[in-house]
Amino acid sequence: MEKKIRVTLPKRIAEILESDIEEFFIKKNTLLNYLYEEYAKEGYTRLEVEVDKSETSVIQFNLNKKNLRGYYNFLEENKIQNESEFFREILSDYSENCKKKRELFLFKEKVERINDSIAERKLIKVNFRDGKSIEVEPYLIESSKLEVANYLFCYNLKEKLWKNYRIKYIDSVYTKNSNFKIRDIDFIQRMKEDFDPFISFGKKVKIRLTNSGENLFKELQTNRPKVIQKNLNEYILECSEEKAKRYFSFFLDEVEILEPIELREWFKNKYKKALEQYKK
Repeated sequence: MEKKIRVTLPKRIAEILESDIEEFFIKKNTLLNYLYEEYAKEGYTRLEVEVDKSETSVIQFNLNKKNLRGYYNFLEENKIQNESEFFREILSDYSENCKKKRELFLFKEKVERINDSIAERKLIKVNFRDGKSIEVEPYLIESSKLEVANYLFCYNLKEKLWKNYRIKYIDSVYTKNSNFKIRDIDFIQRMKEDFDPFISFGKKVKIRLTNSGENLFKELQTNRPKVIQKNLNEYILECSEEKAKRYFSFFLDEVEILEPIELREWFKNKYKKALEQYKK
């Protein structure tokens, strides 16, 4: 038998929980049971959480059988008389963390397994939500300065390339018995000091910007490439092709990709296809 929990929360907190449910592919019941289990496991102490009561939202979920077994003993031992207030505290405390920290907390078991493998220099097999599997040398779990996401930085043994993979797409991690030797200490250190999800170090893209494009370039900071050289309205950037595709797709006709040619052709084909759509 399950127990229904009903909590009145500040609307902002409820919206964060709803966003995490969608963003991290997790069911509401699973998320809220996990939060109860983790907070109870760590030993509950009264949380000093300020609750905004001006605009509220009600959230309901079922405490699962596993958590229900010791639930009433937990309430008694911690002298919790108001269940709703207790859940409001822990859900508010969780939601006050930034998104990157919430992600690491939700995927704590996988993150700890990866970090242990990094420390022991063990190869890992990574299984993704889409069914794909890879074997990698794990080096870092990092997040970019402005992006609200965490990545596994590693060396993909099959592709023989440095790669970053979003933590939220990882389904499971298996640590192998095989050890590995660190490939490039300087490169890894650079990634640690100035993490780039697109691994742009040593890669260059040449562009031409309109006046409006230059204003956009100043305003849009997330994933903005580093300027290596500027001559009037032409820029040479430290930028991978994937980063350029992500960043400059917002610019439309305010940017012209000059080099590399393959990237220029990619943008040209994208614009041609978009034009065909508007002709219909």
